[in-house]
Amino acid sequence: MSNFPPLNALKSFVVAGQKLSFSKAALELNVTPGAVSRLVQKLEEHVGTVLFRRTSGGLELTAEGADLLREVEGPLSAVGDATRRLRDRGANRRLTISCYPTFAARWLMPRWVRFFDRHPDIEVQIATTLTDIDLRAERTVDLAIQLGPNAAPTRSTKGIASDHLLDIDICPVARPGLFAEFETPAERVRALGGQTLVHATALPGAWRNWLRNYAETCNDEHVLNEAGRIDTDQGLTFETQNLAFQAALEGIGVAVGIRCLVDEEIRDGLLVEPFGFRRRSSKSFRVVYQRHSLEDRSAMLYRDWLLEEAGVMPSQH
Repeated sequence: MSNFPPLNALKSFVVAGQKLSFSKAALELNVTPGAVSRLVQKLEEHVGTVLFRRTSGGLELTAEGADLLREVEGPLSAVGDATRRLRDRGANRRLTISCYPTFAARWLMPRWVRFFDRHPDIEVQIATTLTDIDLRAERTVDLAIQLGPNAAPTRSTKGIASDHLLDIDICPVARPGLFAEFETPAERVRALGGQTLVHATALPGAWRNWLRNYAETCNDEHVLNEAGRIDTDQGLTFETQNLAFQAALEGIGVAVGIRCLVDEEIRDGLLVEPFGFRRRSSKSFRVVYQRHSLEDRSAMLYRDWLLEEAGVMPSQH
């Protein structure tokens, strides 16, 4: 072990090398810049070479320093991750779940109390985002609910695993009675042309794709003719599906969106599916996590609970 450098000196070198600043490294390590400088000097004495070059513009890594940083920053980070996992394994801690705002509001939150009742010792925090995060870079997130292909593998060679959570069926929804007087599919499509179409930016082209699939499925010349007259780009566009569904609830227009996110309103009779046709998307909601999370009791309890709520059996890894 005589060749192994002091860990605190190695950690100071890695942070200083990443930031090219003793002052910034000191802030991250919660020590003084002088302490960082002394620890780096101790490491330089240990390896027998200069690792940093001081210039008028700040710090620069020497060729030897750059080589050492490239070799040790990954393993040192892995040691930190392994230590955190050992500390958290079996312990009660806060979980951070990343998901889309509409999914959080319409699917996750109505079920929230059921997880809390079962595991009151596990604190869960939701971080909403409109774009998918990279769990390999965002180390503060334990699980993410993201869109992915239906045929996505359960595990990845990049250290990321995922499980199928929910199929995505796209359909229009409207207030009850809006299409009640129209009996045939062709009459309903004609009536749709007179309504305000409500869009969500999260589902570009959803109206166009749904209407084309519906007309093709009906295999009716009258439906095809009426569908061809509808400008599927007209109407109102909202940033989230939550707002689009709310517009349908208020009678502003007919919204198109993901069926599983509007279950409650349809069950309560506040919204209806006027056409009774759903278009299955090639994507699905998936629970995504780093593979080492399989060792984390709290994270896996939450993953299994999500899959149970969705009616999916947890996969065995």
